[in-house]
Amino acid sequence: MSELQLGLLGIGVLVVVGVLVFNKLQEARLKRQSQEAFGSRHDDVLLGGKSAGARRPGGSTERIEPTLSEAPGEIAAGSGMLDPGIDFIATLETQAAAGEAISTAIVESSAHPAKAVSWEGYNRQTASWEPLAAAGEYQMLRAGLQLADRKGAASQQDLSDFGDLIQGVAKAIGASCTLPEPAVALERAQKLDALCADVDVQIGLNLIARGTAFPGTRIRAFAEAQGLALENDGRFRRRDESGLELYSLSNMEAPAFSAEAIKALSTKGLTLLFDVARVPGGIFTFDRYVEFARALAEALSAGIVDDNRQPLDQAALGKIRDQLQALYASMEQQGIPAGSPLALRLFA
Repeated sequence: MSELQLGLLGIGVLVVVGVLVFNKLQEARLKRQSQEAFGSRHDDVLLGGKSAGARRPGGSTERIEPTLSEAPGEIAAGSGMLDPGIDFIATLETQAAAGEAISTAIVESSAHPAKAVSWEGYNRQTASWEPLAAAGEYQMLRAGLQLADRKGAASQQDLSDFGDLIQGVAKAIGASCTLPEPAVALERAQKLDALCADVDVQIGLNLIARGTAFPGTRIRAFAEAQGLALENDGRFRRRDESGLELYSLSNMEAPAFSAEAIKALSTKGLTLLFDVARVPGGIFTFDRYVEFARALAEALSAGIVDDNRQPLDQAALGKIRDQLQALYASMEQQGIPAGSPLALRLFA
C-alpha cells in the first residue's frame, strides 16, 4: 500500500471518529434540554415511587395516589389473616404510626365499604402480620376488602369506596399506599360468588314424633351424653376441640330450648342442622352427624324427614352424601376447604 493510500485511510478514520463524537455530543445536549423542559424531581407514583406520601414544606401533605400492583400484600413474610384469594389487599408504608392513630383514622373516615374490611400491621419482631393493636407501632400496614360473602360479590362501587378509605387513612398518617388491579379483583369476586352459590348448603334433618311428644328432659339427657351443650340462643351444639360448630339441635316448635323451661317442655319435632361450608372434617363429620340423627331418632321413636316431610331413608341419605363429596372436592380445588379460616370468612 502506497503512502498516499495510507494517508487517505487515516483521514477517513479521523472523519468517521469525528462524526461519532459529534453525534454523541448532540445526543447528550438534547437529552439535557429535554430533562430541563419536561423532567420532574418526583418519583412517578404509578410506577411505585415513594413520593405519594411525602410531606410538603410547612407540614402539609400531598394527595396520596395509590399505585397498582400485580401481587399485593407480599411485601413481608408472615401469613396473617388476609389472603389474596378472597381479599382485595392494599398496602401502606410510613415512617412509623401508632396503632391508636391508625384506628382513629379508620373510624373517622367518611368512606364505608359495604363488604368487610380487615386491617393488619407488620410486627418486625415476630416477622409476621398481626391484627392492629392500639399500643403497637407500625411502618407497614395492609387492609383487605373481602371480595365475596353470603350476600354476593363485591362491586365496582365497593372497590371504589375501599380505595377512598385507604387513601384517607394513608393521608391521615402520612403513608404511601398501593392497590392491586381492580379489574382482576372484580373477576375474582365473581368466581368466588359462583363458588359460594354452589357450596353454600345447609342440611336439615327433621325428627318427627310418631306418637307422643318428646319430653324435654329426655332430649337434653341424650344430647349432653353425645357431647352437645345447650347455648344461649336456645340450641344444643356439638363443637370440636377448637370450638367450631359441627352441628346443632333445635326445637321445631316454639319456644327455643332453655335450661329452666326444658324441664317441663315437650315437642313433636326437632331439627338437626349441618352447615356444609363452615363445618370442618368434611364427609367424616357428616357421617357422625347422620349417626347422631339416627341414634336420637331411635331413642325418641321418631322418623327422619326432610323439610317437605318426606322420609329420608338410607338410600336418600346416601345420595346427599355423594353430592356433598362433590361439593367438598370443589372447595378443595379452590383452596378453600370446608371449615377452614377462609371458608368461615366467606360463609359468615
